[in-house]
Amino acid sequence: MVKSEDLNSGVDETFPDLLKNTPSNIARLEDVIEHSKARQKYHAQTGSPSDGGDVRWYFCKIPLANNVLSAAVPPTELVGKSDYFRFGMRDSLAIEASFLQGEEEFLSCWWREYAECSIGPRERQISDSKMDKGSAWSSELYEIEEERVGVPVKGGLYEVDLAKRHCFPVYWNGENRRVLRGHWFARKGGLDWLPLREDVAEQLEVAYRRQVWHRRTFQPSGLFAARVDLQGSTTGLHALFTGEDDTWEAWLNADSSGFSNIASLAGNGIKLRRGYSPSNSPKPTQDELRQRKEEEMDDYCSQVPVQHLVFMVHGIGQRLEKSNLVDDVANFRHITESLAEQHLTAHQLGTQRVLFIPCQWRKGLKLSGESAVEKITLDGVRGLRVMLSATAHDVLYYMSPIYCQNIIDSVSTQLNRLYLKFLKRNPGYEGKVSIYGHSLGSVLSYDILCHQENLSSPCPMDSVHREYYKHENPSLAVKDYCSGSYSSSLKNDALSEPEHERDVHDFLSDLSNAPNEKTDALSKLENMNAGLPADGLERLTKNEHENMSNRDEVIRMLREEVDSLKAKLKELESHGGSQHSKEGLGSEDAPESYSPYIKYTKLQFKVDTFFAVGSPLGVFLALRNLRIGIGRGQQYWEEENIIEQMPACRQMFNIFHPYDPVAYRVEPLVCKEYINKRPVLVPYHRGGKRLHIGFQEFSEDLAVRTQAVLDHLKSARVKILSVCQSKKTESIEGDNSEEEEETYGSIMMERLTGSKEGHIDHMLQDKTFEHPYLQAIGSHTNYWRDPDTALFILKHLYRDIPEEPNSSVKPSDGKKNEIGSADRIDPRENVEEELPLTFADNTMVGNFSRKAKKSMK
Repeated sequence: MVKSEDLNSGVDETFPDLLKNTPSNIARLEDVIEHSKARQKYHAQTGSPSDGGDVRWYFCKIPLANNVLSAAVPPTELVGKSDYFRFGMRDSLAIEASFLQGEEEFLSCWWREYAECSIGPRERQISDSKMDKGSAWSSELYEIEEERVGVPVKGGLYEVDLAKRHCFPVYWNGENRRVLRGHWFARKGGLDWLPLREDVAEQLEVAYRRQVWHRRTFQPSGLFAARVDLQGSTTGLHALFTGEDDTWEAWLNADSSGFSNIASLAGNGIKLRRGYSPSNSPKPTQDELRQRKEEEMDDYCSQVPVQHLVFMVHGIGQRLEKSNLVDDVANFRHITESLAEQHLTAHQLGTQRVLFIPCQWRKGLKLSGESAVEKITLDGVRGLRVMLSATAHDVLYYMSPIYCQNIIDSVSTQLNRLYLKFLKRNPGYEGKVSIYGHSLGSVLSYDILCHQENLSSPCPMDSVHREYYKHENPSLAVKDYCSGSYSSSLKNDALSEPEHERDVHDFLSDLSNAPNEKTDALSKLENMNAGLPADGLERLTKNEHENMSNRDEVIRMLREEVDSLKAKLKELESHGGSQHSKEGLGSEDAPESYSPYIKYTKLQFKVDTFFAVGSPLGVFLALRNLRIGIGRGQQYWEEENIIEQMPACRQMFNIFHPYDPVAYRVEPLVCKEYINKRPVLVPYHRGGKRLHIGFQEFSEDLAVRTQAVLDHLKSARVKILSVCQSKKTESIEGDNSEEEEETYGSIMMERLTGSKEGHIDHMLQDKTFEHPYLQAIGSHTNYWRDPDTALFILKHLYRDIPEEPNSSVKPSDGKKNEIGSADRIDPRENVEEELPLTFADNTMVGNFSRKAKKSMK
């Protein structure tokens, strides 16, 4: 007895730390719950088969509507079989431990909420106006909902708020789901035990503690039992307790047909049980099997720590109604979970866990140009236009210098926000972080990774404009094209320099001599009129006096104008001279100062691997005249106007389907020698290669070997002639040739792949019996559901973990470790898909080779 009290006091002292749902504490939760004082009242107090103390927590499949309280659902006392799902055993332990810690507070909140839902019809109508006033408060509640921190469940992707009985997502804005505490259960016929609503369960718990079955009486139906009237949504709801001492039994019944929508009231009604009991059916249903599978995965996630975090950045199309990144990532997560059980060892699964988190950068981003585009959209084929606006326009927005900054900020902010949320729930995390970028998301992620050192850079598409302008029109100086262009021709027209090459002072002297020239012209006119008649002379003298007075006035005005022009031109000369000197010193840097700059946000984490999936990154880099490098490849590329960038990641992979119309290669922009090299094939998830691909590679390999034999025979003559050369010279020449083969591009490939024979481009295998154009229709959006892509990424994320505890991981040296091996997988399993026509078996390859040789003969 003393030991029990000491244990309880020790538990109470460290109770908050022990309640955390972490792998280090989850194993002790069951012992903590069993020895806690709050838990003892829920233990079985009788020996009846219907008595138990196991509590299980459930979550509703259907999300709660806005402004609907949790106590208002479910509408019936007995929940539907397919409406609620069980949490895993360890998740339930963590929720129950937190519940017991603050049981009084949680129960008071719950009953207060239940009282609000139990108002009569008349009072409810009056309170509708109050609910409208409270809608603003509810909306504010949903806005700050993502800041809540509850009990982590389902691998840390969701959390449970016990005060409101909500289960909400952590890393994305989602709807609340009703959480139900299952303490009393009911079963009718052969159905499984289903939980009762908390208000009914609490009334049954009070009757149980009072042991009402000791006060049995004869009921109108002739049954000798104790009746307990229950308050609920069903009229005449009551429970009947029978039995003696510790062998009690209970049924749920109703005086009217209140349960007609659940089950018929044949016999004694619905059997009741205290405490959870698993289903022992010899033939479980598909729903039950799926439930068990999900519980096992949740229990696994609660035991194994996260050692690799992958942010999934989406591309175009997220503004469409049917597009949902959360569902896409959930599908990808389920595929990787099923593949991990088949392709990874128990040691690998128990060492680390990978957490895939969606990054929804487009959902909350509102661009000012969207409303203008909507106004000018034509009514013809409206649906098609809306689809194009929600997909392809995102690419145009990113290429625009006006909205590029907004998009970059949205992606960077979301990545940092998600990472900080993860650190808040996993303090001291020392694992790796990778980025999965799909479609346009890969381009955005790449640009952010390339600007982690230099956080300010010109607009991505502006670099193309400046390079073109500098090489095609070197005499023009470009100003910011967003605010207007400024060309040197305007200054040339003002100073009259480009054609005559005169100095500014000469121009001023010409202007100053203009009045004198006019005076000389007037004197010439006087000499010409000297031989005129007298009457004409009189008229001339009269006009001459008038002209002289006008001439003096004109000369005076001209001189004033010349003086003002001199002053203005002196100012222009001083200003223009200083500007010319600046342009002469740094004419190449002048266009950059007028360019719109993008400010990049530094990520709060270092990226281990960057996966570009279905990516148009190659064409974006080509249009920008960019290459992947460290900035020293001008001589290697033999082009003067290229720009090099290097992403801040340890490794980079470009995964694409051969018929994806959006995807492009990247390797030729890293190394010229890879232009004629084929991308590496991603292994078929059932093992090996598909039949038509194996046959194609076999034919090509045979042709290459034949050509190699011919080349060997030709080179034999040369070797015979050079047989007199020393072996030392040959070895030196061989070493020199090997050194010459290592080019700048190959060094960059090794930098991005971690291996001299590494590859960036990895191509999926197309299906055997399907037309290429039919595959192209859905190839760009199928990566989220493609098992080959998931297996390739999974193998790479677990590459550093040995298969067995005592074995060591071999360093990656080429294609073998990059693409992974599928030797452990039988290519004849998974019969739900098409028959695996592969070249995975060595015997099959040998038989096919012999048949091919015979046919060629």
